[in-house]
Amino acid sequence: MASRKLLIGLLLPAILVTGFAGITPMIALLNYCVQTPFELRTTFVGLGHFRAMFHDYRFTDAVFRSLAFAAIALAIEIPLGLGLAYLLRKPGVINSIITALIALPTLFPPVTIGMMWLLMARKNGPLGMVMDFFLSGMFDPFRNATHAWGTIILMDVWHWTGLTFLVSLAAVSAVDESYIISARTEGATRWQIFRYAEFPQLVFPLTFVSLLRLIDALKIFDEVYVLTGGGPGLSTEFITQYIRTTGIEQWIIGYASATSLVFNFIVLILSWLMLMILTGGRGLIE
Repeated sequence: MASRKLLIGLLLPAILVTGFAGITPMIALLNYCVQTPFELRTTFVGLGHFRAMFHDYRFTDAVFRSLAFAAIALAIEIPLGLGLAYLLRKPGVINSIITALIALPTLFPPVTIGMMWLLMARKNGPLGMVMDFFLSGMFDPFRNATHAWGTIILMDVWHWTGLTFLVSLAAVSAVDESYIISARTEGATRWQIFRYAEFPQLVFPLTFVSLLRLIDALKIFDEVYVLTGGGPGLSTEFITQYIRTTGIEQWIIGYASATSLVFNFIVLILSWLMLMILTGGRGLIE
């Protein structure tokens, strides 16, 4: 209990600063949600923007696309990062070089990643030529929605698996070997050792990186905007791009603020659910 209070006390200044930085713009956002700001005549609309939002097919479709993308990205990147961590956990020159190569894409800015993959996905790009070979010249992420989704998911996996790998590698390297030795002595299988001796020690690091990737995947914008622009059609228009379109291009600030607020609560609820599920309701601070 004393260590818990000490931890909360050490975190309190950061929590207060972060809370202030988050609450201040939230107040302005709430103000914009109930009116039509920055127009010739500002009008109070109450909950009108929220009612219109749930009858807006572009909003609901964009939300479902964002949720689907985040689910697919996490389902690939977390197990892949953990698997690579087990493969490369032993020290050595070759493993060190491979580790650096896997981690390298995480250092690139999202806009740079989008531009790189835009060039690679063209017909004369390396990805375009390889995929044309397997698809008999039919690969076209700029006109085919399935190809666009596949390219975006592949891009995100290439960009962020390095992060999940590094966190998993640190967690795997810190596992207490005494539990594993005891399990082997008792004749446990490799799966039983992982499930009952190793995984409980990996829960908190995996929860941390899963939350981080969930939030990042839900708010992806730069890479997709550069690569496909939300197309073909609206097939890759995620909620972040829809908010940008309504707020910046169409200049409907009140409606964009309402969608931003709803999106913020979606992210908070999903993050809380993931935290409770992965930690069995305990949270990250015990």
